[in-house]
Amino acid sequence: MGHLSGQGAALDWDALRLRMRKLSRRELIAFVAGAASVLVALAAAFHMAPGVILADDMVSAMVAAAERPLLRFPRGAVVYVKSAVGPALIETLGTRYPSLSLRPYEERPPDSCAARDRPGACEHDDFVKLEVLSAPTRGTLLVAVGTSKTFGQVLLVSVRGHWYVLIERWYAV
Repeated sequence: MGHLSGQGAALDWDALRLRMRKLSRRELIAFVAGAASVLVALAAAFHMAPGVILADDMVSAMVAAAERPLLRFPRGAVVYVKSAVGPALIETLGTRYPSLSLRPYEERPPDSCAARDRPGACEHDDFVKLEVLSAPTRGTLLVAVGTSKTFGQVLLVSVRGHWYVLIERWYAV
């Protein structure tokens, strides 16, 4: 027996020793399987958690989301594009839609609406607005798309570096 320094009480070191017993093969397998399942669950949770949305991902996802509204413009039309990534998106869309003249939204001339006109009634149909709303899980983006006549939300999924439209909802304005 020894004394705990400063306490004056006797300490039984044998009482502190843990009694170890051998695990049976079944118990050992159950322990390893339990630990492995916890690690797999953590890996899946970290893999599916939303990450940082990089500008390159935003541009390629917005290109996929803008396809439907841009296809309805006639050849040679001037289309103003509004997005958080600005010039990078216009440049990428320009190579994909060479028949359209794509410009930054800031260059768009003001609409000549009167105070009595209802909102959107006199608005020129010459723009597309794109905004990333969220990244629900890794490899997915929810993008809002708007024109003067429609508004939509597009859920995109990334497969091997390419963005594809999974679900789209469109509403008349």
